Amino acid sequence: VADAGEPGGSFSMCAGDFLEVYNHPRERGAWQALVTCFFLDTAHDVFEYIETISKLLPTGGVWLNIGPLLWHFADQMQERSIELSWADVKAVILAYGFRILEERDVRCTYTTNSRGLMQQVYTAIFFHAVKL
Repeated sequence: VADAGEPGGSFSMCAGDFLEVYNHPRERGAWQALVTCFFLDTAHDVFEYIETISKLLPTGGVWLNIGPLLWHFADQMQERSIELSWADVKAVILAYGFRILEERDVRCTYTTNSRGLMQQVYTAIFFHAVKL
């Protein structure tokens, strides 16, 4: 990742299916850092997301995450949904070759009007991991 003052860095944000876009041989080891925000629980199969993230990062690559584990497809009987606890998700992350340097619960909002009387607050998982 280039420093803010250096030219040559890349940034990618894409509308569409994460696995269809990034689970491609040309993306293997192509990213030095990955930030996932309110993302992991959007997976039908979180194993596939973590495996793909592992492929995207080279050794020493950084993964930052923040978000809850609400599992978007949990209540949809016609949809496949693998719903793990944070302890289980963490074990999968470690099994895919990451070391978690920092982790903590963070209280945060998502698409909330900070001046409104009603606000939904999530207990989200923040972690900083590095690919071994």
